[in-house]
Amino acid sequence: MDTKIKTAFYWLLLGICFLTHTLFHMYGLFYGVDIRLPDATGGEAPLGVQAFNTVIFTVTFLMALLSIHLSGRGFWWFSFVWSVLFLLLNIFHLGATVFVEKFDLSQVCLLTFMLAVNVLLTLTLWKRK
Repeated sequence: MDTKIKTAFYWLLLGICFLTHTLFHMYGLFYGVDIRLPDATGGEAPLGVQAFNTVIFTVTFLMALLSIHLSGRGFWWFSFVWSVLFLLLNIFHLGATVFVEKFDLSQVCLLTFMLAVNVLLTLTLWKRK
């Protein structure tokens, strides 16, 4: 498979997984769980949370789109560094989900899958250099 298409697919799959991860967190609502964060402030997400969500969701989908259209060395480096940062995020988040947070099988399975996709993305980008 073409490396550009493979890279775009991995970014797209990560974006879908981030959305699914958020959806899984909201499932508690169906069972009467209060999913509000302890420091929730009257229904408004803090600017830092909005920025984080923008980076995680929007930039991931943007990387999928740009991976199809851009192929320069600068973009490759940016994409590679971004994938490594996401890889670290996914490793730490999976660890926290398994060892720190209340155990959730669906989250552990999804985060393990995300880690596998992220490893494949990073390896694909590394081989491309």
